[in-house]
Amino acid sequence: MPLKLVALCVALLASVALLAGCESDEVKSAKENLNTEIERVESQMADLQPEIETAEALAQTEDAPLDETVIPSLESAISQAKTIEFTAPDTPSGLDEINAEIDNLKAIDYTADIQTLKDAEQVVNDSIAQMKQVTNPSEAFVIERLQGIEGIGDISAVTEDNDPNGQLGKSGGYTATVYFTSPLVDQSDVIGSTVIEKGTEGGGAIEVYANVDDANKRKDYLSAFDGGILSSGSHEVVGTVLVRTSDKLTASQQKELEAAIIEALTRLS
Repeated sequence: MPLKLVALCVALLASVALLAGCESDEVKSAKENLNTEIERVESQMADLQPEIETAEALAQTEDAPLDETVIPSLESAISQAKTIEFTAPDTPSGLDEINAEIDNLKAIDYTADIQTLKDAEQVVNDSIAQMKQVTNPSEAFVIERLQGIEGIGDISAVTEDNDPNGQLGKSGGYTATVYFTSPLVDQSDVIGSTVIEKGTEGGGAIEVYANVDDANKRKDYLSAFDGGILSSGSHEVVGTVLVRTSDKLTASQQKELEAAIIEALTRLS
């Protein structure tokens, strides 16, 4: 090959190499923006994985929540989070293609998915805390929470000396019982001179049990008298606590007072 032709080929190859190695500032900037977006999404993925692991551990907890539906809800959030995948794209050569890839990446944001997991975890943790709060709570706690509830008047806790049922502290019996009167009940129609003597008829009572089974057994026992002349009013178990309201209240008054009591007992504060 003539020397002139060789020189020409070398020059052309050098020119091509030089052109290939040159990028405009606009392309360089676009590639930097692309890398920034990739790093942002990868950072979110790095935050998502440990959050999934935290949620999975919580879903396996042995602590019982007050609301049994919160664990399935957490599991659903975990399943949804596990469907999220991300593979960083290759860097295109053209400016338009790079900008298009940047726009695609900007549309990706997993912060809401991470927050959904955190929120579901918080709901479970709160429900567990509520269950612990109403699992064999102290007499003092019950009295403190009853105070100030609209529809509740005088409050009095039973002792072994004045317990009308004689079950305080006994196996299967309540560990505490707190009776209360209600201004919604005409007290002149209720037999007894003290809050405890008036019993549930005067307004209602909170019976505390050592475990859920004992509380449910008591509820089942009272349910046998519902609708009859021996009906003792409404009765609902929350945790190991049996919330009772007077049969002298209307059905709507029973529901409203029961709901207010349960809210007070389970309020986290």
